[in-house]
Amino acid sequence: MFIFIGKVLYSFIWLFLLFNLIHPYPKPANVVANVGLIAFAVTHGLQAFMLNSTMTNQEKQQDKFKVLRLFLFGIFESLSWKDKK
Repeated sequence: MFIFIGKVLYSFIWLFLLFNLIHPYPKPANVVANVGLIAFAVTHGLQAFMLNSTMTNQEKQQDKFKVLRLFLFGIFESLSWKDKK
């Protein structure tokens, strides 16, 4: 349940940060949202890159969206892998 709530929260955070690109917020909030988006994209991108570089070709074929889910949900996605085992 905690993992599901975390994934929903991350989805809302991504939507909040991406909405700033379409309809910019007032000046101080705009800067904070841009910095947050950059920080989210860089940290989650590094996590996805590290996962992709450690996966074999067979693992990539079995689950094509694993890296994308890690990029979107970060630590909560990796915690859900632990729960499934």
